[in-house]
Amino acid sequence: MSQRPPERDELEALLDPLLKFAQDMLRKEGEFFPFGGTIDNDGQVGLTAADTGDARPASQEVVELLAEGMRAQASAGQIRAAAICYDSRFTPEGGAKTDAIAVSLEHREGDAVLVMQPYSKGRFTGFNFGQLVAVAPERRVFSPIQ
Repeated sequence: MSQRPPERDELEALLDPLLKFAQDMLRKEGEFFPFGGTIDNDGQVGLTAADTGDARPASQEVVELLAEGMRAQASAGQIRAAAICYDSRFTPEGGAKTDAIAVSLEHREGDAVLVMQPYSKGRFTGFNFGQLVAVAPERRVFSPIQ
């Protein structure tokens, strides 16, 4: 029986509010800009945004700005987990390319995962959200433990 890493619970504590906020924004606005979340050393979850000064910034620019701020917090020892949420395209195994909410999650103890939630917008049914899929992460905040 494999032991679940203890930091996995903290990553899940970040995942839920980020997914909910992204889903709510899609339902209300039809889109969302990248945003993030962190867990500080006291275990408090906080959501965060980045402002490039542009009314409609490029998503990659916002993601990089978020990651830069989180790296600074991580280097200063202020956070123990970080997540960045953004709109993406995804091809599930055996499926066709689809829109997806992407949440890149990292913990300072080394655990990291990229979670994708495919979604579609029906003409009369609103947004439909698919099952979560975990894929290999791209680390942006914490350096991998050697």
